[in-house]
Amino acid sequence: MPLLKRKAIKPVPPPNGEDFDEDTPVYMMRFTNEIFTNYEDYVNRFFFYQQKNWQCETTGRSGLTYEQALESEQKEKSMVANKFPPQLRKPLLEFVQFQTARIDAVVDDAFAKFKNVYYQNEPVNVVWGDKATYGAVILKVLPKEEWTTIQDGTEEPVEPEEPGQYLVQVLDQKGVGIEDMKRVVNCSVLSRDRLAFNKNILRKYIRECSTKENYIGAPWQVKPSLAKKYGIETTLPDELQSARDSAFSKLKKRKGPADPAPELAAAKRAKKEAAKDDKQAESATSADPKVIKYPIEDLNLDAKLIVKENNGTMARPEAQKDTSIPQDCFESVVMAWQFLNSYSVPLKLSPFGMKDFVDSLTHTDDQHPSVMVAEYHSVLMNMIIQDRLKGIAKPILLSGASPATTAAPIREDREGSVMTEDDESSTADDGDLSFSGHVEYVQRQKLPHRPINERVIIVGRGWDEKLVASSREGWEAVLVGLINELGSFEAIPNVDRILNHLVPNETSQREDVEQLFPSLPYEDKVSILVFLVETAAGTSTIRHYIEECREGLKVLRMQKLEINKEKKQLQADWAEFDRQETIDNKNAALEKAELEQQRSAAATPEPSHDVDSEADSGPTNGELSRSESRQEKLRRQQLERELVESRRHQDLMRQRAFSKARSAEQKARYDARKKLTDKEHALNRKDEQIDRDMRRYAVARVKPLGKDRFFNRYWYFDSITMDHGTDQIYVQSPSFLDLEIIRARPDKDKVLKRQKVEDPSGKLDELLKVQEREIEQGLAIETAAREKKLQLERERILDTDDEDDDKADTKESLTNGNSRPASTELLIDETTPVEHTRAWWSYYSEPEQVDALMQWLNNKGVRESALLEALASHRDLIVGGMERRQQDLLHQLQKEQHRRSTRTKTVQASEGYMGYINKLSK
Repeated sequence: MPLLKRKAIKPVPPPNGEDFDEDTPVYMMRFTNEIFTNYEDYVNRFFFYQQKNWQCETTGRSGLTYEQALESEQKEKSMVANKFPPQLRKPLLEFVQFQTARIDAVVDDAFAKFKNVYYQNEPVNVVWGDKATYGAVILKVLPKEEWTTIQDGTEEPVEPEEPGQYLVQVLDQKGVGIEDMKRVVNCSVLSRDRLAFNKNILRKYIRECSTKENYIGAPWQVKPSLAKKYGIETTLPDELQSARDSAFSKLKKRKGPADPAPELAAAKRAKKEAAKDDKQAESATSADPKVIKYPIEDLNLDAKLIVKENNGTMARPEAQKDTSIPQDCFESVVMAWQFLNSYSVPLKLSPFGMKDFVDSLTHTDDQHPSVMVAEYHSVLMNMIIQDRLKGIAKPILLSGASPATTAAPIREDREGSVMTEDDESSTADDGDLSFSGHVEYVQRQKLPHRPINERVIIVGRGWDEKLVASSREGWEAVLVGLINELGSFEAIPNVDRILNHLVPNETSQREDVEQLFPSLPYEDKVSILVFLVETAAGTSTIRHYIEECREGLKVLRMQKLEINKEKKQLQADWAEFDRQETIDNKNAALEKAELEQQRSAAATPEPSHDVDSEADSGPTNGELSRSESRQEKLRRQQLERELVESRRHQDLMRQRAFSKARSAEQKARYDARKKLTDKEHALNRKDEQIDRDMRRYAVARVKPLGKDRFFNRYWYFDSITMDHGTDQIYVQSPSFLDLEIIRARPDKDKVLKRQKVEDPSGKLDELLKVQEREIEQGLAIETAAREKKLQLERERILDTDDEDDDKADTKESLTNGNSRPASTELLIDETTPVEHTRAWWSYYSEPEQVDALMQWLNNKGVRESALLEALASHRDLIVGGMERRQQDLLHQLQKEQHRRSTRTKTVQASEGYMGYINKLSK
């Protein structure tokens, strides 16, 4: 089943027959047999399948529609079913069941296990006594106790060999066994057809017959129908089942509860639509019916409102043009630089900046060759040569044979070779390194007007026999051989001109090529580099590195999810900490107020009622003398003072206890706050490191930051592998599809007028004119080709019974000097170059320009809101790189001025691309 984002999409369930009458029209999807009762649902589903986001489950090819992916799967399945031996299917599937390794490891282990193991009734090739190879069939697999010493009558007796002996019978040309040609043989003289048993076919069969769930450590499981057919156990072992349950429990916690049943989902959807209709009705009856929900289409925004919100900023800040790179080559140069730096680890190439790379392409001094140029050419060629040395792409004959005699053996070797790389694409992709390039080479050799001499073959001979040495000596001659053999007219349009420049005459030597390479035209250097990059991108080393990066990204994404969970838990802990701190502060304030109230009450003395009463009653009783009453009064006053002092002491002790408890509470709160802060800082450091690692592993695809209102694309090439790579924001003009969107708008003229004011350097009108000419030329060529095809079809159905008349007419036309048939009158030169829409490139290199650009963008537009968000998230990285680049340029300028002031003699520059050192080369 075709995959979308590496997941299978379930088909729409058939409708219930009770929901509609027999006369109700239904709509069926042609290639999925899905049935819809609503035309709108059918159209939406159809366009969903027409998106080129699908992937073939068998071959791994992506960028297909659903129907194309389905056809690719059916084609591969039929091919595998016809080639793969039936006798080997059950043991292979039993071996694959519950394997947890990657597809590469499983294929390697399976190939090693079954390479010399054969089964009954399996067709094989056997080396007979006369050393000739015949087709045979396994009649019996001998058990170990029946192994014997083999007597073939021509040599000494052969001892039994592991892993076993087999009774075989040779077959004739019709596939019938020959009775007198039966023999017990060792496994060493047996072999399978290389088209039926190799790593490529094993990989395809395993992918077709087994599945693997999308979690780390998931096992390969044979499909239920095949497991039932071959009697293979399907119950997961306990450790695998527990790992699966753990993975899915984490997934459920992250995604929340599962979706309800289809009926409940439909009811929820209907309820949501009803609520939406009610909301729309309320908005229609409200006082302000012109409420707009942003963001909307950028070009639908009012220009005056945008200027007002942007504080009067009307025009986009003008970007700079790099005059050192021709506009025709700009995209190719950036692509090559990005590839060399992104894949610097497998290429074993130290990263370098964009400026040094551009300067190295303009280097023309043959007396002081550039080390950087030699390094990045050599590492790319070594990737290609390494695959050829492994046998992934077979060596090709250089001369002495016609296409008819050389193409067939090359294809046979190619298809029968044992492949070792992770073949995400089809076999033809690997064949491009050898067979297709060789056919193109043979066709070029047959052209009578080809301006090239045979010395090219001599100079480039043996280019794929060994890797380019670390000294990089003679890499130019290796380049000549590689281009001559693999470079087609489509890949390198000026391939003959390049070879003719490098090897100009019959006396040219390899040393001459070294001196002539720096004088190649700039566009030829770029085309060579692009060809090497595109070819090296398909090698096994690069594909394995991409697979490793994908696996690394999976692990990093899981770590990112765990960090996000910890951050959510940390937010909850902070909220609980703040809540508890608020409660503690309130309680402390209440206790403090109560303590103050007690202290004020203790400071106010209570009146002594006993002393007054006794003093009043003393004189009336007449029993106490004056001295006795005074002593009693003093004694009572002393008791009151002691009581007040006692209360004051209690208050002091209570206050000390409160202060001690308050201090302990504050210390505990400080420790808790510090613990949470440290945890937050640690999580932030982890998150930043994971982001850096994810940028380092994200090598498979480079995406733009976004688009502005006029569909200009903005690119930032991450300099994660160096101090600063480009440190520039590149601006690319709209693509063909973007221009088509603008051209189809009813207010196209209004958009063009607005663009001249808000983006004067965009030249949108010029791009639209070029696009219209391109469409007209393409339609003309397509119409002519269609008329040519119709004319040829008419000629095929003409009555040709009177062959003599046809021959006479042909002879007459040749006699009259008209050697062109009448049917060729409609032919046109399809090789005439069609004018394509050329992209304009510019860049921002100053932090102020970045801030001005962000000021010009408006977050109420769909595209510019996403672009603003991306720029805001990358601003520190971009601006920091720009500032470092300015400091380095200033430091370099100061060193140059110092060197000039010393009045020393001219020496070779040791900075920039001339001072480059590849620290990763062995």
